[in-house]
This record gives sequence, structure tokens and C-alpha cells, in this order.
Amino acid sequence: MKSQSLNVLLVDDVNIILEKMKMFLSIVPSVNKVDTADNAEAAYTLLDSNQPELVVLDVNMPGTSGIDMLRKIRTENEHQPIVVMLTNQKEKLFKDTCLSLGADYYLDKSTDFLCIPEIIREMAAKRA
Repeated sequence: MKSQSLNVLLVDDVNIILEKMKMFLSIVPSVNKVDTADNAEAAYTLLDSNQPELVVLDVNMPGTSGIDMLRKIRTENEHQPIVVMLTNQKEKLFKDTCLSLGADYYLDKSTDFLCIPEIIREMAAKRA
């Protein structure tokens, strides 16, 4: 892997969203690999095996939520990726909770999605 290339993990329970995000990020030059998971168990496996530099989590998922995953990533995971919470939850409580648990970004799916390539570019520039 080139030093400026990043591995990304996308976690969302809606497969069409995962596929669209994966397609969108696959054309970002700084992205080396994009893995997807539609549940927490699959995401934890990919986190351990691939150690992505960036994880994009949906807040609301059945079973283990993105918030629960964020908590576990920040408290139990030796590898500490940048975490972007990407959600339709506009309530301030969700944002405040995610940021207090260690999310690096809290983005709205409908208005902020295009910020992710810029976040990746900034990450890659810092690593170069």
C-alpha cells in the first residue's frame, strides 16, 4: 500500500447505500480499498483483519447500532481509525453522543456525504 493510500470500511444496514458509497469512493485517488459490512459482526471482523484508516458508520442499524460500534472501537480496539458517523439523524442528542464517544466527524447523509472525499484527501495529505 502506498503511504498516502487509505483503506476504508463502510458500515450500513442498507445495501444500496453501501454500494453507492463504495462506487463513489472507489474513484477517489487516495482510496486503496473499500470494504463494506451490513452488520456489526461483519464490521468487527473487517476492522480486525484489514485495520482500515477510515470507518464510516451509520448510527441506526438493527442489533448493534453505530453508536455501540463507535463505543467499542474507541474503548476496545487497539487500532484507532478515523470514524465518520454518516446518518439521517438530525437530533442534536445523537450528534453530541457520537462526538463525546470519540467520533471524528458527524455528517448528514442527505447534505454532507460529499465531505467524505475531502476528509480522505486531508488524511492522505497528512500521511504523505
